[in-house]
Amino acid sequence: MKHLLIFLPLLIALPTSAQRVREHLKPEQHANSGSARGSAPANDDCANAQAITVTADCSAPVSGTNAEATQDGPTPGCDEAGTFLDVWYVFNPGNTDTVSVSLIPADANAQDWNLGVYTACDGNETACLINPAAQVNVPVIPNTDNWIRVWANTSFAPGGDFTLCVADQVNSSAPANDLCTNAAVQAVPIAGSATFTGNCTGATDSEGLGFPSVWEAFTLNECADVKISFCGTAPKILDFWLLLYTACTGGDSFHSGSYDSTACADGNFTLCYANLAPGTYYYPIAATFNNPAAYTMHVSATACGTDEAPNDECPGAIPLTAHPTCTPEFFTNTCATQSMPAVNCGGFTGIANDDVWYRFVATSTEMTVGGAPHGNMDIVMELFSGNCDALNSIACGDVGGEGVADDMIATGLTVGDTYYFRAYDFRAQYAYGDPGYDLCVVDGQGSGVGVEENASRPNNLFPNPNDGEFTIMTQPGARVTMRIVDATGRTVLSRMLNADASGAVRLHEAHHLTAGAYQLVLDAPKGTTTHRLIIH
Repeated sequence: MKHLLIFLPLLIALPTSAQRVREHLKPEQHANSGSARGSAPANDDCANAQAITVTADCSAPVSGTNAEATQDGPTPGCDEAGTFLDVWYVFNPGNTDTVSVSLIPADANAQDWNLGVYTACDGNETACLINPAAQVNVPVIPNTDNWIRVWANTSFAPGGDFTLCVADQVNSSAPANDLCTNAAVQAVPIAGSATFTGNCTGATDSEGLGFPSVWEAFTLNECADVKISFCGTAPKILDFWLLLYTACTGGDSFHSGSYDSTACADGNFTLCYANLAPGTYYYPIAATFNNPAAYTMHVSATACGTDEAPNDECPGAIPLTAHPTCTPEFFTNTCATQSMPAVNCGGFTGIANDDVWYRFVATSTEMTVGGAPHGNMDIVMELFSGNCDALNSIACGDVGGEGVADDMIATGLTVGDTYYFRAYDFRAQYAYGDPGYDLCVVDGQGSGVGVEENASRPNNLFPNPNDGEFTIMTQPGARVTMRIVDATGRTVLSRMLNADASGAVRLHEAHHLTAGAYQLVLDAPKGTTTHRLIIH
C-alpha cells in the first residue's frame, strides 16, 4: 500500500498517515544497506546504552551514528520487516511523564532514521516514530531509567550520523492556530489575494496528520483557480503539505494539487489548485526541523479555467518533431491537473494529478519517446492512437524511478498518423525541486535520452529495458556482487565484478534469461541496492 505522507528537504508532503517516505516508492527504488562493516559503535547493544541527560531545551544535542551498527532488538512496532542498524541510549526523566525528543539525521536524503522508547532493554515499547521530522513529545516512566533505540531499517536506506536530544516537555504552549478550528479565515476574491503570517513554534499534531502543523484558512465566493505560495519566507520552506482541506475533520475532505518551483524569486514553492468550488479551505503549515518557525503565505485566486497549463488537456497537446536521434526539448508540468486516471504500466499505477499532453506525427512503424527528468521526478508516459475525442492507449513507459530517464517504445505505428501522449509524475502529487524534464521522439527502439545524466547517478542502471547487457553505477574501483533474481525469488545469475574508474559495472552475460521482469541486487562496499531490471 502506498501512503501519502512525505517529509524530506525540498520534498512535498501529503497526509494520510505517519508512514515513512519510502512507502511512496516503487519496489525497485528502495535503497537497501547491507550488513554493517567495520567497528560497531560503543552503544551498539542495549546493555551498553549511552547515558544522556534530560535538558531544558535542545540547544546541546548529543551526536551519534548507527552507520556500522548491528541489530540488538526485535522488529519495532511501527516499522516493517528488515534488518535494523540500532544504537541505544538511556535517560532518567525525573518527575515528568512526558519528554520532548529530537532526532535529526545528518542527511535526510540518504539515510533512514527512526526511534523507539522502551521501559528496559527487553521491556515494553512505549513510543515508536518513523522518520520524525520535528521535535515530538513522547510518554515516559517518571523517576526511572528509560531507553531510546535509534535505528535504520536497511530494507529502505542505510544508517548514518545524527543528533539526539531529550528535553523537558517544550510543546505545552502551542500557537492558537495549532487547532484547525482556530484558524483565522480570510476572504480571497477573484483576481485578488490574501497574506497570512504566523509562527509554528510549539505546534503539535492536533489534527492527526502525522507531523506538527498550524493552520490557515480562506474562503472563496465563486469557482476559482488558487495558488498558495511561500514567497518571502526566509529561510525557505522546505517541507510542506500539498493537500488542501475542505473541513477540519480531515479524512477524504481534501483537494490535491501540483506545484511550481520557479514562481518565487527566492526559491520558495508555489502550490496550485484548479477549479475550487465556493467555500472555506484549510491549509496546514508544517512545523519540521527543515522549516523556519516564522512563515509568510500568500493565497491568490483567478476565475476557474484561466490558470492551467496550456497543454493541460489533450486538445492543447504540444507538437514534437521526430528525429533520427534524440534532440531533447525542455518542458515542465507546473500547475497541471489530471485529465484521466493513471495508467497501469508494468504492474505499477501512480497518480496522474499533473499530466500534460504532447503529440507527434509517426515517421516510422517503430518509434520511441524518451523522457529525462531534471530533478527527482518519476516520469510516466502513456501513448494513444486516435484523436482527443476517442483515445486508445497503445503503449506506456515507466521503468525507471525517481530522477531516472525512461523510454516509451511503440511498435505497429502508421506512418503519417498523429499520436498523442501524456507525461506525469508517478508519485502521489509531489515532485522534488525542479519539475522540468526533457522529451524527444526518435525513429526505432531506444532514445538514449538522459544517458549522460543516468551515468552520473550512483547505483543507477541503464539502459533499462535491455537485451541482457547493461551498466550500473557504483563507487569507482569497487568490488561488487551482482545478483539477478526472478519473480519467484530464485537467483538466476550471480557475478562478482569490479567497477571501473568511473564507477561503471558492466554485465554482458544475461542474454540467456527469458524476457521479463527481474530484480537486480547489487552488494557494494557502501551497502546493498535493489533495482527493477527488464529484459526484452
